[in-house]
Amino acid sequence: MKKKLLRWYYKMLGKLAHAYINKHNPQIIWINGSVGKTSCRMIVYQTLQKFIPNKKIYTSPKNFNGELGMSLSIFQIEKREPTIINFITTLLKLIRKRFFWSKPYDIILLEYGIDRPGEMDFLVTIAKPHIGIFTAIDSVHSEQFGNPAEIAKEEVKMLQNTLEIGFLNANDAYALQLKDQLKIDYLTYQTEGNDITADIHFKDEQFYLADFKGWIWVQFHTWIKEKKYAVSTNILGKANYGYIGVWLAIAWILDYKYAKLESRPEDPILRNGSHEQLQLKYQLQPGRLSIFHGIENSVIIDSTYNASPLSVRKIINTAHNIQSQLFPNRKIILVLWDMRELGDLTEREHRMIAGYVSQVADRVILVGKYMADYLADELEKVWYDPKNVEKFYDANIAGKHIQKILKEAGDEFLIVCKWSQNTIFLEEAVKHFLLNAEDQQELTRQSDRWLATKKRYFK
Repeated sequence: MKKKLLRWYYKMLGKLAHAYINKHNPQIIWINGSVGKTSCRMIVYQTLQKFIPNKKIYTSPKNFNGELGMSLSIFQIEKREPTIINFITTLLKLIRKRFFWSKPYDIILLEYGIDRPGEMDFLVTIAKPHIGIFTAIDSVHSEQFGNPAEIAKEEVKMLQNTLEIGFLNANDAYALQLKDQLKIDYLTYQTEGNDITADIHFKDEQFYLADFKGWIWVQFHTWIKEKKYAVSTNILGKANYGYIGVWLAIAWILDYKYAKLESRPEDPILRNGSHEQLQLKYQLQPGRLSIFHGIENSVIIDSTYNASPLSVRKIINTAHNIQSQLFPNRKIILVLWDMRELGDLTEREHRMIAGYVSQVADRVILVGKYMADYLADELEKVWYDPKNVEKFYDANIAGKHIQKILKEAGDEFLIVCKWSQNTIFLEEAVKHFLLNAEDQQELTRQSDRWLATKKRYFK
C-alpha cells in the first residue's frame, strides 16, 4: 500500500512539473550517467552564470534527482522531509506554483539520476531537454541493474529524448556506442587528457599554489573544435576539466541562440574574459575533491561524498599528479572505505583497484568489510607490504589512528580520503586531523539532521 501511494505521489508531482515546464518553456539542460553528474551540473551552473549573466539560471543546490527530486528541482523546492505532513504541504505548494507563479528562470539544469530499471521512462515524461550531457557509466547501481551494460540501456533514453544537441564522453565506451542511435547533433568531449580527437579536449595540466583559501589551483589548455582557451581554476580532477570545456561550449551555444535577436555575434567567452587566461573560480561541493590543511603540515584531499570504482581510480590519479608536481617529498596515505551498490560485482571491483593503490600509496587505511576482505587480500597478492595496510570498521577510530600516525611518523603526508555513502561517514574521520576546526563545516553531511543521524550511529 505504501509503495502504491508513493507511486501516485511521484506521478502527481511529475504531471504538475510537466505542466509547469510547458507553461514557462525554459531552456532545459540535463546531465546523466552513473558518475560525475552533480560535479558536472554545478560546474555548468556556475560557468553559465559567468558567461550569460543576463539570463535567470537555476539548478537545485541539493543533490535532487530521480522521481521525486527532479519534480522538486523544477519547482525550486530545496527542502524535503520524509513525513506525511511535508508530502501534503509540498503537493499544495506545487499546485499553487503551477497556476499562479510567473516565469521563474530562463535556463534550468536538471540531474537525471536513476537507480532502478524503467525510472528514466518516467523522468522523460516530465521534461525533455534541449541539451543533454552524458558523463560515464560505472558499476555503481549494479546491485539494482545487474551490470553496467544494463545501466547504459536505461541511461541512453535521456539522449534519445534530447531535442537539440548532446555531449558524449569520448573516454566512455558506452557513450561512444550511442552515437549511431542519435538523431540530433552531438559533440564529443574527453575526461582523461589524452584524446585530442574529441571535439572538446584539454592538455598541459599544471598544478600551482595560490596564496588564498582553496590554495591548490590548476591551469591547462582546452579546445572547443578549433578554438583554444587557457584556463586557470580551483576545481581539480581531469573529468572536471572536461566538464569545463563542455560548459564553455554550451555557454557559446546558448549565447549565440539568444544573440540572434540582439545582433551580437561575438564569442561570449572572450567577451567575459581574457583570451590568454580564463580564471574560473568555483564554489566547490562538499566532499568532492576539496583541499584542506591538516595537522603536522599535512595536506588533505577530501572526496568523502561518494565513491565508485571509476571515481576511486580518478582520485588516486589526481593525488599522484598533485604529489609529483607540488609535493614530491611527501608520502601518500590512502584512506578508503567500502564502495556500495555494486551487487555481484562487489568483490571484483574492490580487488581491481589494488593495482592503482599499490603504485601510489605509501600507507593504506581501509575502513569497512569489503575493503578489509577483498582489497587487503588483493594487495598482498600484488606484493604490497602488509605492514603498510591497516584495517578498521569505525570512521572515528580510523581518524584517531591517522592523527596518531601524523604526530609520530616524522614525515609529511598527502592524505586522500574516498568512500561511498550509507552508514559509513568517513568525513567524521577527517575531523580528527584537520588543522582548522572551522573547516569542519565544509565537509559533507554537516547539517543538523545528518549530525544527529551520525551521533546515533556512532553511539
